[in-house]
Amino acid sequence: MRRYLNVIAGIFFIVLLTACIGEDYDAGPPEIRLSVNEDVYSLKEANVDWKTEDKEFKNKVENILTLASEQKEIKVSPNQSTELILLESKEDGGDYTDEVIKVSLWKGNEEIELTTKSSTDYSFSFPSDPGEYVLEVDFRTKNGSSQYVGKIILK
Repeated sequence: MRRYLNVIAGIFFIVLLTACIGEDYDAGPPEIRLSVNEDVYSLKEANVDWKTEDKEFKNKVENILTLASEQKEIKVSPNQSTELILLESKEDGGDYTDEVIKVSLWKGNEEIELTTKSSTDYSFSFPSDPGEYVLEVDFRTKNGSSQYVGKIILK
């Protein structure tokens, strides 16, 4: 009897391992948050054009500046260092590989492109000019693109 239980437990263990190895890491668009000092702020998802093997994610925003102006203010200091945090999609877990992230600030119609430390370290610093800005983050992978915005107040 004990031998049969060991065989059944062994088969169960093999099936369990096979399921883990075969897990699909084809992820949907991430959530992106902005970490400033000890505070973390969610950025608002804007335009999305993303496809996985199983799902398609689409969202179209006519004016990202208007969308951003409706968001809660994120107050930062001039030259403040900050970091973007990528979280797996709630709908689809998975890893992101070969992603490209572009970070920009908009003041009116003027775009200021910000540089992250590296392709894997999404830390950057805000400029020194005070004012109200729109933060735009464009995230691209082989599966598509997603865009995020936030309302930044530099004081």
